[in-house]
Amino acid sequence: MTEQAVMGIITMRKGVSAALAQRRKLTFFVEFTIFFGFITLLLTLVTGFVLGSYLGNDVKQGAIDDVSTEVREVTSKEVSSNLQGQDLSAPLAGAALERFDRFVQESVLISRTLRVTLWNRDGTIVYSSLPVIAGNTFPLGGPVQEALAGDTAAVVQRADGDEQGGVETSPVIQVYAPLRLTEGDDIAGVLEVYRDYEPIAAQIASIQRSVYLGTAATLIFLYFLLHFLVKRRSKLIGEQRRALETQAQELKDSYESIVAVLCAALDLRDNVTYGHAQRVSELASVVAWQMGLRKEEVRQIEKAAVLHDIGKIGVADVVLAKPGPLDETEWAEMRRHPELGCRMLQGIDFLRDAAEIVHAHHEHYDGSGYPRGLKGDEIPRGARIFAVVDAYDAMTSYRPYRKARPHRKAVEEIVHNSGIQFDPDVVRAFLEAEKRGLLEDEYQAGERKPEHVTAKVQAPVASPVRD
Repeated sequence: MTEQAVMGIITMRKGVSAALAQRRKLTFFVEFTIFFGFITLLLTLVTGFVLGSYLGNDVKQGAIDDVSTEVREVTSKEVSSNLQGQDLSAPLAGAALERFDRFVQESVLISRTLRVTLWNRDGTIVYSSLPVIAGNTFPLGGPVQEALAGDTAAVVQRADGDEQGGVETSPVIQVYAPLRLTEGDDIAGVLEVYRDYEPIAAQIASIQRSVYLGTAATLIFLYFLLHFLVKRRSKLIGEQRRALETQAQELKDSYESIVAVLCAALDLRDNVTYGHAQRVSELASVVAWQMGLRKEEVRQIEKAAVLHDIGKIGVADVVLAKPGPLDETEWAEMRRHPELGCRMLQGIDFLRDAAEIVHAHHEHYDGSGYPRGLKGDEIPRGARIFAVVDAYDAMTSYRPYRKARPHRKAVEEIVHNSGIQFDPDVVRAFLEAEKRGLLEDEYQAGERKPEHVTAKVQAPVASPVRD
């Protein structure tokens, strides 16, 4: 893949990530708006109903009390001053009716007073500004009975309409006040007054509308305030996230720099295996993914694979550079490198998790490996994966003391040692990766050589145990 293609893929991925981030941001604000809108509507309805009902009832009761006081203290006295004792014994008629009706029309039926009715103590209507009910007798009870007992009663209800009489079917305040013809006399009858309730109802409706609008306006203001705060906080979080990403990238760069320095130091000591660590790391990653390992564990294996031979820095040059087989003393020196590498990595925080894999990367599945002779599942899984890919890369790579084996021969050797040197599960994953074509073409060809090697290959050696 060309450098331009790689850069194109990276740019595309960054664009997709930015687009997804923007989409998530828009989705959040849409969901926030819908949720807050629903809560606002619910709170507006509940608050408006409760507060509006409370204020409406307060206004209503205040209006009833005012009308009751006015009828009891003012209107009833004016009516009494225009009546004589015999006027309440029977329905008014003749000159007495004409005189009293003129008084009512001119002095009482003003300022929203819609109807005036006089009851005597027998329950007979002796006068009404609605003539059709005058002269009727009704059983005593309800507010009329309360007024005859000395109390002023008031209710709000719809009046019985009579369009010809000038009274519409509309809500009214009905006040029943005790009627005394002179101060100190006994109650002679009841004065019933209908007062127009429409202005009060309109006032209550206006108050309730104001409550609804005020509640909605307050919640809308609160929404924009919260939107501003959330947006500001989101921006701050985004800046902090970007700062953390920058720091993480710097840490990653530092890690890669340290790893590069360690690898470079190893290459200076052991240029025979130049590039071996990076190739093994890539192969280990392929097999680890094939086995379904989590990203964190794959990353751990990659780090360990890159630095698996770092302990060779502590091995004598005469051993590393020896072109022929090693004697027992030299082998003892060489076999120290897993432990040396583990001790080196344990001193670096972000490489400590890879130290155990490095320590066990020469252990064999049957327990015949070194340095501790671990067996089976005692060997860390990362080390078991590494053992297969390390052996494969070593067999297919050129060495001064032997030539590279063909790809197929190396695979057969790994299968032959399954259950002995290698974990059978790892071998199966390796074969599956090979079957799916996940190994590099240069491995498949079996002709890969380090670029800096120009010497002619000497006679082959049976095993790659020096790697």
